[in-house]
Amino acid sequence: MTKTKLFFWAVIMGGLGLVVFQNEGYFLETQQVLRLNVKVFPEYRSPNLPLVAFHLLFFIFGLIVATLFNALNRWRRRKAISRLTAETAAQRQEMETLIAELARLKGEPPPGPASGPLETSVTSPVVQG
Repeated sequence: MTKTKLFFWAVIMGGLGLVVFQNEGYFLETQQVLRLNVKVFPEYRSPNLPLVAFHLLFFIFGLIVATLFNALNRWRRRKAISRLTAETAAQRQEMETLIAELARLKGEPPPGPASGPLETSVTSPVVQG
């Protein structure tokens, strides 16, 4: 899976590099200024930068946002897994307690730890005398 993903990203980055290389004049020579005008603060103007700088800036910003959302989802999943693991352990403990109580009520010996398969008349060794 990782080799496939690496190949996929290499093809995408190669394609983007090819587009930038073949349109070098547009991306490297065209200058642009970004303005930000929020009525509370004075207007902000960025310095004249080539378009490729803005494309890279917004691409990196998108990667950071996607990584943060992914980290939030991974944290939630990890938390859910630990909660469910604790519930499973508690249910197993309760099940073992109930099995031991049932055996006590039936007058049978308490079950030991399940260390292997149960022996039946078919699987028990034959004693020859």
